[in-house]
Amino acid sequence: MESQTQDMTPPAVAGSLPELRQRVFKLAGPAIVENLLHTMVGVMDTAMVGRLGAYALASVGLANQIFNISLTVFAALATGSTALVARHIGAEQQDEASEVARQSLVVGVFVSGAVLAVLAGFGPWILRLLFPRAEEAVLYHGGLYVRIVAVAQMFNYFLIIINGILRGAGDTRTPMLITALVNCINVVLNACLIYGLGPFPAWGVAGAAVATAISQTIGGILAIRQLFAGALLSVKLSDSFRPNSTMIRRIMNIGVPAGVEQGIMRVAHLVYTMVVSSLGTVAYAAHQVALNAESLSFMPGSGFAVAATTLVGQSLGADRPDEAHRAGDEARRMAVVVMSIMGAVFLLFPRPIVGIFSRDPEVVELAVACLRLVALSQPALATIMVLAGGLRGAGDVRPIMRITLVGFILVRIGLAYLLAIVLEMGLIGAWIGMVVDLFFRSFLVNRHFQSGHWKLIKV
Repeated sequence: MESQTQDMTPPAVAGSLPELRQRVFKLAGPAIVENLLHTMVGVMDTAMVGRLGAYALASVGLANQIFNISLTVFAALATGSTALVARHIGAEQQDEASEVARQSLVVGVFVSGAVLAVLAGFGPWILRLLFPRAEEAVLYHGGLYVRIVAVAQMFNYFLIIINGILRGAGDTRTPMLITALVNCINVVLNACLIYGLGPFPAWGVAGAAVATAISQTIGGILAIRQLFAGALLSVKLSDSFRPNSTMIRRIMNIGVPAGVEQGIMRVAHLVYTMVVSSLGTVAYAAHQVALNAESLSFMPGSGFAVAATTLVGQSLGADRPDEAHRAGDEARRMAVVVMSIMGAVFLLFPRPIVGIFSRDPEVVELAVACLRLVALSQPALATIMVLAGGLRGAGDVRPIMRITLVGFILVRIGLAYLLAIVLEMGLIGAWIGMVVDLFFRSFLVNRHFQSGHWKLIKV
């Protein structure tokens, strides 16, 4: 795989509106495709493991709950690396951007090494602690899955962090290509090792774990190779990788609040799910179906958020704060248009979409109502995702953390409990709480972005 950084456009945002839109889409397009690949492979993984039986599906599902925590840590550190690389690339400070990359790898050795040790040594015990009522077969295979996949966590960290570094440098195509290849390898190895195709053994859940570990390892190796072969970032094996406390502190100053924000979201989602699950099996099933259907709109939102992160960071690095503001606003407008169209589809044609995930009449009717409700909030969701991405590119992550805390805990969970439980509105009440939260956080994020305080942030 050849490096994709040689033909990158200059770091400064183009002046005219058509040029700016082209720059936004050039960054967002590959990121959207990358998210689509993740979603498709996730569906295929679930289907492949699901053929083994309910125990296999449950064991992998529980194991992934643990890995989601480690992914939160990795993604948070990647946020700090992306923002700093974008700043230095924008300022045409290639040496400093390369030092960010090197120190991100240094941090990764310690962080991913600690995660590996904890999960490989105590993964099964953690599963039993968190899910004491799960069946023994589920816990056994889940623990086995955790231990096998944990071996590849260092390479998985390198894959996530280097993709973030490349995006900060303005290269979203290379992460897309690496992700495409890794996902294809994962699907092929899944088929071979789960079912024992050809000369391969039929390892079931363990085969799925081995396939994941191998594909993540290959992805990490490819990402490292791309970083060392890059044109804008000069990182070589012969370089000094001595820990630089100043640079590591700069990465952590952005990464830690971003990680706290993600932690708040995960805990809040868990509490919100507890409220919904108390409404009964049909309500919870409809909730899951509607969430899966709505997640289709996350792909374009995430793609435009990546574009906003890169362009805002690079423009601030080039000392062009007004262009940073324009880039964030234009990425938001483009995301609002795309996600509003998807919202219209959710509103007008919810039944065929919901029908993909369930055929139970009660579940379908309730999920249709929820999908139509959340369709109205797609512009708000687009605003949150993209402008939060722009603020991360500026290194202004603490306000996002506070807004997330207030929105999720007080508004979403508070209203969900009040409407769904106290006022007995059921699942519709819980989803009204979600929609109100989206509009509430959209207002606060947009207000903070338009204030321009983030333009003065030093990272």
